[in-house]
Amino acid sequence: MLHTISTSPFQTQALQRCLRYLGPEDEILLIQDAVVAGIEKNTWCETLALAGVKIYLLEADLLARGLRGQVVDGFYIVDLSGFVELTVRHDTQMKWA
Repeated sequence: MLHTISTSPFQTQALQRCLRYLGPEDEILLIQDAVVAGIEKNTWCETLALAGVKIYLLEADLLARGLRGQVVDGFYIVDLSGFVELTVRHDTQMKWA
């Protein structure tokens, strides 16, 4: 399953709720304000790194926020075609807001 999160974990509990329901084959895509969770040296990046699933961040949203060079090692940055590829790869998806 692909879990897409669009809100900042510092403003909502969407990411926290998502992490409770992760399966071993799931993947997380952070978009919009949620990309801040993948930035170095914050509590959420550490939590995500321990989640045991692949974490993706949308490049356009990182660039819009001036965060492109601050992504944690081990997380993946995808462009819009990568976003589409993720949605095609996963038959089931859950959007967390």
